[in-house]
Amino acid sequence: MKQASLNAKLSGFLQDKVISKIYLSFQQFLNKYVGTKKFVTCVSGGPDSLALAFCSKLYSEHTKNKVFYLIVDHNIRINSAKEAKSVQKNLLKIYIKSNILTIKKSISKSIQKNARDHRYDLVSKFCKTNKISFMLTAHHLDDQIENFYIRLTRGSGLYGLSSMSIHSQNKQGIFVLRPFLNIPKKDLMYVAKKIFKTFVKDPSNTNDKFLRSRIRKLKSSLASEGFDQSRILKTISNLNIAKEAIDFYVKKFQKKYIHPGHKDKVHIDLKLFLEQPAEIIYRVMAELIQKRSGKDYPPRAKSLEYLISSIQANNFIKTTLGGFTFSLNKQKIIMSKENRNA
Repeated sequence: MKQASLNAKLSGFLQDKVISKIYLSFQQFLNKYVGTKKFVTCVSGGPDSLALAFCSKLYSEHTKNKVFYLIVDHNIRINSAKEAKSVQKNLLKIYIKSNILTIKKSISKSIQKNARDHRYDLVSKFCKTNKISFMLTAHHLDDQIENFYIRLTRGSGLYGLSSMSIHSQNKQGIFVLRPFLNIPKKDLMYVAKKIFKTFVKDPSNTNDKFLRSRIRKLKSSLASEGFDQSRILKTISNLNIAKEAIDFYVKKFQKKYIHPGHKDKVHIDLKLFLEQPAEIIYRVMAELIQKRSGKDYPPRAKSLEYLISSIQANNFIKTTLGGFTFSLNKQKIIMSKENRNA
């Protein structure tokens, strides 16, 4: 199809008010965070990711960005390779050429978590190889609410219950962007149906084996008791305000109490553990260990709390956590890489 005809076809969809509103929001988001730089769009074949693919295609036609559309074959279901190719074929309806990445490792335990981790690793490696800094995912408003419920069942604190970020940087240094976080799933499904007609229906979405599926079924019952979407979003908003306040002081005290030492060592002023509130101490140490380790997540809460209580004890000398050694030297805690061969 000639360029002019393709642009006309894609732009024609913007006559629809729902599609136009979603694309305008997407366009403003990408103008702010990506501009004309190249990026990856992750496509599962579900309605959310197809809406993301459409918006990415339309944006790139106007701005001339180079976009890589990636489909990941998790190699879990019997027909996963065939399914990936069907997604590839579906994208061709709006002239999107895509690549299929296949996870080679066998996934049998904690299927959803491990599949997600392997997927992000695979896409991040693709980004690094191709010198791409941005990865777009189709997380949406319903995901925010489901995450809130899931973390509530796990006893999460302020940081766990507050929302996903619209942008974050993973351990490989790739910026993960979520332009649809304020858009409900039903609107994205509307876009996918209008443009692609068909989409992949993931059987795990209705499988009660997975907590997220069970949560989805509970949502309507909880809403009838007054625990509806608007109240949850208000709660998440309030939590985010509190989180921003804590983040402000965490950054302030990181500069005050943490200083680089000799040969990759870090000096932590003992006053941090004696003067500041428990939550501030916890967050400063969690961010420090996560950043130094290069991992996507900080250490487990119980382990980190044990480290802090050990340092605060009168007889503290030395302990280890997350591949690091923490030892007392006068009025400083020295953090250094753990020598596991010693």
